[in-house]
Amino acid sequence: MLIDVPKDVQIAKCEYEPKSPVGKEKAEPAKQLRIDEAAEIINSADRPFIYFGGGLITADAQEEMLSLAERIDAPIGCSLMGLSAIPTDHPRFLGMQGMHGHFASSMSMHNADVIISLGVRFNDRVTGNRQKFATGAKIIHIDVDGSELSKTVNAVCGLRGDVKLTLQKLLPMLKSSNKPEWMEKVSVFRKDEEKYLDNRDGLTPRKAIITLNKYLGENTAVATDVGQHQMWSAQNLSFKTPRRFVSSGGLGTMGFGMGAAIGAAFGTKERSVLVTGDGSFGMCLQELATAVTYNIPLVILIMNNGVLGMVRQWQTLFYNKHYSNTVLGRKTDFTALARSFGAEGEKVSTVEELEKAFEKAFNYEGTFVIDCTIDKDEFVLPMLPPGGSMDDIIVKLEGEI
Repeated sequence: MLIDVPKDVQIAKCEYEPKSPVGKEKAEPAKQLRIDEAAEIINSADRPFIYFGGGLITADAQEEMLSLAERIDAPIGCSLMGLSAIPTDHPRFLGMQGMHGHFASSMSMHNADVIISLGVRFNDRVTGNRQKFATGAKIIHIDVDGSELSKTVNAVCGLRGDVKLTLQKLLPMLKSSNKPEWMEKVSVFRKDEEKYLDNRDGLTPRKAIITLNKYLGENTAVATDVGQHQMWSAQNLSFKTPRRFVSSGGLGTMGFGMGAAIGAAFGTKERSVLVTGDGSFGMCLQELATAVTYNIPLVILIMNNGVLGMVRQWQTLFYNKHYSNTVLGRKTDFTALARSFGAEGEKVSTVEELEKAFEKAFNYEGTFVIDCTIDKDEFVLPMLPPGGSMDDIIVKLEGEI
């Protein structure tokens, strides 16, 4: 969208009318009647699952959610925008759910009998075929935005209110319980997920992100652009501190990451990281000039496969390899480009080279670009096919693609 303010409007004179700043609405919990209903449903649950999104972070309700999980013995999953809200290694946390989510998280949600949703939407990347989504589950949805309640999936109990304040009123009404059979089933999902993890030798996308984790500080913010690299990051990054995953989410904005990473470095007063693809990086790479001019401590990891990977993955799997406008074939030397802007950079094609490059990058005072070569046929898995259900989830590709 382009908003054009004409020159005559910019220089026109007008009467100044002072106005008070618009204040933030007072946070309020949901109505007590709805909280009573939610408590009754949760207390009767045998297989509860907690699903949260970015609204939980906005409400600063992490502690209340963890208390809820402990009280009712529930596993936890999140949307893309919920990442970093709680430590990635929390024993109850199963990771991101949905189209490219963790197998254990998606399957636990699919098999739950009560889904407690906190500050999160139910878009198509979460649900797949809505007619087949969690058909055996009652959905409790707490959100400050009432328009989200039962918008795409029906909630048996919708609570409009601040997530933190609502949970504070809900928690004392819940019975403390253990659910060993349910947790055993979740444990089986975790073990199944381990079987599907990509543990191949060489510099795979998963290995690249796991290697990056070794160099991240507790407060390091990681921004992404949009595409396969975004999902590999969401699946494999480790976080300790909230608000450290910066991604454009449902907006799907290629080129978002560069400005976001620069802003994150300014905001945290620490080094930030951008994980991007060669397609996305090409959208706003001129902002290297900004990063270098202001001496931004920034590490840029380009997952370079020479194609628009996510679209090409769809064309391979669902469009009979009818490739259209996804093979970039660019001959850009990103390390030479980085140096021409006044940054530093290295090209890598092995795990050992990547580790050495990270050592240099995280000790470099300014902006450092790492051009990481990956194969054009690397896919993001698991994958829920468009319009499919969890019964159709693709966890492994067999034979030649």
